Amino acid sequence: MGNTLKEKTISGFKWSFLDNVGKVGGQFVIGIILTRLLSPADFGLVGMLTIFIVIGQALTNSGFGQALVQKKDADLTDFSTVFYFNILASTFIYFIIYVCSPYIASFYNEPQLVLLTKVICLNFVINAFGLIQIVYLEKALDFKAPSIIGIVSVFVSGAVSIVLAYKDFGVWALVVNTVLRSLITTVLLWFVSKWRPVLIFSKKSLATMFSYGSKILLAGLLQSVFRNIYYLIIGRVFEAKSLGYYTRAAQFTELPVNTLTTVIQKVTFPVFSSIQNDTVKIVDGYTKVYRLLAFAALPLMAFIYITSEPLIEIVLGEKWLPVVPYLKLMCVYSWLYVFFAINNQIITIKGRSDFYLRIQIIDKVFIVLAILLTYKYGISALIYGHMIATVLTFFVGCYFLKKIIAITLYSQLRNIFPFFVASLFMLIAGILLSKVITNNIQYLLACFTAAPGIYILLLWLFKVEELNHGFNQAKEYLKKLKRQKL
Repeated sequence: MGNTLKEKTISGFKWSFLDNVGKVGGQFVIGIILTRLLSPADFGLVGMLTIFIVIGQALTNSGFGQALVQKKDADLTDFSTVFYFNILASTFIYFIIYVCSPYIASFYNEPQLVLLTKVICLNFVINAFGLIQIVYLEKALDFKAPSIIGIVSVFVSGAVSIVLAYKDFGVWALVVNTVLRSLITTVLLWFVSKWRPVLIFSKKSLATMFSYGSKILLAGLLQSVFRNIYYLIIGRVFEAKSLGYYTRAAQFTELPVNTLTTVIQKVTFPVFSSIQNDTVKIVDGYTKVYRLLAFAALPLMAFIYITSEPLIEIVLGEKWLPVVPYLKLMCVYSWLYVFFAINNQIITIKGRSDFYLRIQIIDKVFIVLAILLTYKYGISALIYGHMIATVLTFFVGCYFLKKIIAITLYSQLRNIFPFFVASLFMLIAGILLSKVITNNIQYLLACFTAAPGIYILLLWLFKVEELNHGFNQAKEYLKKLKRQKL
């Protein structure tokens, strides 16, 4: 059983990694093309709807999907009940948004948002039809099919949106991209997954999962709202163009962070749920995952920081340079979200969704205070406020984590220390290089060469286990390739 679980976990990581790299890579390339074809105001209009989209999506997901994964003996009745509940909930939510669309447009003083809202929020209903299919596959640790489907949907919808942008459809290229990607994903999931709902709706089943799922729903709703509340505030207080700059900065930061977080959470949640009663195994697995995240997240955000200006100018063009200061500020603290997410996952796996909800409520109090103190002073001030709120919330999460499992703040800091120091030296080296090399191409080439070299050298000096493991894996892979050629 242990070997089977280990093999499934490794396979899950592989396919989840390929899924997210493929989707993120595709979205990144498609996003660059769309950014060159569209205006900051187009991105700003979609940014204005972001908070309503994430609220609707959080309500549609309802928390029962995670409850199904966490519940060891979930059966066909449970899956079918949640499926029908999600369909009803998503339809109701879409109806509410549909009716409120004129008020949303009036709030932003943007009349075209009426139709944009009605179309883009169709995602709620479309995604609800595919949610349980994904849960069913992930609970079985089958990530291959969803990975392939995710990549296909990104590239097909992206190609259509690029054509629309080229034909001067403006913001509608972004809307079609979002809706079409969900539609393709849902249709393909039904073709691939063997699970089908039966005509059963059990109130008892729903009630059983309600205690866990409702807290996850409320916490997820709070998290979704407040992670995106800045879009609402910036869209209301500043012009659409300014929101467009903020939106692109957030997307550039969130792509790597969300990729790492999604890859880890998608695989570790069902794996850790299967061993939730074995504290020793969970602590051991958590430590390995935590160090792996530090190994990847810290240097990645440092690299984005030092290369942000030349990359934005070369890839997106000079009209997008106002993105740079926002992007750099976000890089300073965004990596903390990765660790915050894995800590929260351990808390929910241990069944303490009440603790998870408390953390989210405290986090939102910090965010509200930060917004009230900073919004009058511009977008950069808002980001600084969010930075402080993120750090404080991380410490709160550490406190609750320690209450349920033997993982202290000190152990977390000790685990990330070598990676933090190596990333810091990498960051300093990049800043010093920018003072010497003024040509963007030459500077990027220098960073791509020097930054990884400095990071790897310092990890080697620190005798970091993960680096040696990576080298050994690479050697084994090369040996395997040689054997195949022979």
